Amino acid sequence: MSRKSGKFLLFLLTSVTGKDRHRGSFFQKAEWKLMKLFMTWRCKNAQNSKAPELAFRVYGVRVKKHIEPSLDVSPHFYSNRSLSRSDVNKSKHRKQKSSVRSRFPHGQNDRAVRERPQLLSADVLRFRQDTDLISQELPANLEALRIWIAEFLNLGKLKLLDSNDSAETARILHNLDRKYRSRKDPKFQESLHELIEDVRRAFGSGTIPSAAQVPLHLLSYYKESGHLDEGIELWNWLSGKDDAILDPIFVGPAIELLAVYGAGVQYCEDIFERTLDQQKDIGSQYQLQAGAILPDRSKAVTIRGTSTSLLQGILSARLFYGNWRSSYLTLDTAFRLRPTQVVPRILDLFVYERPIFEALPVFFMFCRGGNRVSKVTLTALLDSLKKLADQASNQSAKAGLVRAMFQAMEAYVGSAGVLDTRHLNILTRAIVCAMPPLPATTSTEPPEDDRGILRTVVDLFKKLFTYFARHNAQPDSITFNGTIPVALSLGYPLFAKILLEDMMVLGLSPNVPTARSLMTAAGLLRDAELLNTAWTYISESSEGRLPGSSSWRTMTIAARRCGLGSFSEEHSKILDPEIAPEAETSMQSVDKDSVDLAGLAGSEQGTNYADDAHGFENTCAEMLHSLDRMGKFQPGGFRDVQNCPLDEGTFLAWPDIADEGWQRKLYDELTQEEDHENRYPMSLDETNDHETPAVSNTGIAFDELRYLNWKTINSLLVQAQVFDKRVEVSTDAAIRDRRASPERKGSKTTNPTAGPRYAVSTAQLEAYQQDVYNEKAREIDEDSWRALIIRLRKPAHEAQTFTNTVAPS
Repeated sequence: MSRKSGKFLLFLLTSVTGKDRHRGSFFQKAEWKLMKLFMTWRCKNAQNSKAPELAFRVYGVRVKKHIEPSLDVSPHFYSNRSLSRSDVNKSKHRKQKSSVRSRFPHGQNDRAVRERPQLLSADVLRFRQDTDLISQELPANLEALRIWIAEFLNLGKLKLLDSNDSAETARILHNLDRKYRSRKDPKFQESLHELIEDVRRAFGSGTIPSAAQVPLHLLSYYKESGHLDEGIELWNWLSGKDDAILDPIFVGPAIELLAVYGAGVQYCEDIFERTLDQQKDIGSQYQLQAGAILPDRSKAVTIRGTSTSLLQGILSARLFYGNWRSSYLTLDTAFRLRPTQVVPRILDLFVYERPIFEALPVFFMFCRGGNRVSKVTLTALLDSLKKLADQASNQSAKAGLVRAMFQAMEAYVGSAGVLDTRHLNILTRAIVCAMPPLPATTSTEPPEDDRGILRTVVDLFKKLFTYFARHNAQPDSITFNGTIPVALSLGYPLFAKILLEDMMVLGLSPNVPTARSLMTAAGLLRDAELLNTAWTYISESSEGRLPGSSSWRTMTIAARRCGLGSFSEEHSKILDPEIAPEAETSMQSVDKDSVDLAGLAGSEQGTNYADDAHGFENTCAEMLHSLDRMGKFQPGGFRDVQNCPLDEGTFLAWPDIADEGWQRKLYDELTQEEDHENRYPMSLDETNDHETPAVSNTGIAFDELRYLNWKTINSLLVQAQVFDKRVEVSTDAAIRDRRASPERKGSKTTNPTAGPRYAVSTAQLEAYQQDVYNEKAREIDEDSWRALIIRLRKPAHEAQTFTNTVAPS
């Protein structure tokens, strides 16, 4: 075929692929025949560069020789795959509109891609296969990630991708940062940040297809990684236009970023109100306001899922700036709209930004309706309760807090939660810490463990291990290394020995501190075999080195208590020369009296031991019953509240002093209105039978579930008001004394590695118990209680009526 023939084919091809290409089957058949001839001519005339680029732009078919798809292909392979400068200049007439809505058309700008023949190039198919592979494995291979992003940007320039490709790429980059952030690898984090910046620049220039999920993940990444300046720059670009329409999909993360950046709560509130005003759905716009009325409390409603993201963003800002009243009303809005589909991130905010006394009822609200709760959230909640139990000043408080931990675990499992070993480690240590210390004794005879408590705890541990095995969670070395020393310190050496036997059955080995505790237990029990076993573990754990002086001293004391003086003398011959003088001095200073009393744990105040032991046995019995109830439903399944009610009456529960009749009456007045459905249009869930009330996965009707949540919010508002006054008093005193406030710590919102904002301390627990006592002793009538709830549910900045934006007839 001559060059003139090739040019003529190219002319025919471009004519057919013009505006008349979709008029009929004749043109389509002719198009493909001409394309076949054109490909043949292209292979013989490779020096013509414009033809293959034009064919690629029209058809998405690459005429060049194929190279097998692989993530390990050299980056130079992709360097020559972009359009020439002349072709780029020719495409400049495709300008996008300036509004944000035009940048986020939800796929409408991809019409050109959809209208061309559905024949994707091999490069696009390869790219999407690589995307699926990276999404599943999230590899840390920087070279592979660079090649993948380079191909993404090149295909974006060629207009061969759609908005889903952009959204998926941004999501993967965000997940990669979340997965490998804990590694603390500066090189990887810096390289990943460069790739994300390349995507951001391509998104801003319009090189890649527009998708609202792209700024969603980018803004979240900038907040979580601490690159706040880049995030603010992106936000200014998104909202800088006068006619910019803010999409709730990314406004929620943007508000969180602005709160962390220090933009101020009023600016965040203005962005929230501006986004609401731009909503086209008046019903959805109204329902996002505090105190809105549903058309039917027993039915599910249809509202955009992105509105939940918007609520999450403003809730984060309000909590961060201490606006607890508006925060709880926002939570009330989320549970009113979707009582069974509240975003898990909202629970995380309350666990980290509010005291544990308020976070626990919010946790029960999530589990009551069958909402999804993450394992990390349960871990943080249990850890806060355990720390509070460790610092409790009396045994009844310790036992009550451990019982609350079991109630939280039961609620979590009943909401399709799956437990893991971390939860087991926290629970086992908390149980041992709550055991009443045995009274101290000066007897030279081996101490006698309380057999009643010992049997109860052993049965509880056995049943606990068995139940966690159903969740594929087995005890590990941390489980035993965290409990054996505590059991010994409380005066239970026999229990420590039993735990060691269980540890050996599982093929686990104690660490050096635990082995030293076991040697102390061996001395107390006069158990030579246990001493030899513990010393063997210490010797093997030294990895070729000789044990330290503290291990030698503990071994000597235990050996002499067991009457095995020759055991210590035999092993002392191999002392490390560096510690030999210190160890010999320590062993010579061990006289008979110190040997007899060394390591004897227990409480010097044994007058209340009988009462404490009786209370602990009752707590263990309740925990055993809780395990029996949890065993009735499968891991990952939901509980039926009708047959297995959820026990929310924890040790930390805030007293409900209002009469049930008062609450039901006020609830009906605030959540019902005549002819409300016509005044505030709101569509019901189309997937639900409108004649049948909606029911949660836990078996609670939506009407009843919304009422229970409404009552919990009222209780939290009253509780938060009392707590806020106490914090204000303590802060004023701290300022007066020129010291830091003991109540408040760093924020999880600004520092992802920080713990809960409010300190967990004995003083805080005692103050809370005093608040509970005062609340129980308070006498209140219906009018006073009604006025209190109405006042708390109408903050100053939300007291305006909805008629400012919508004027119903």
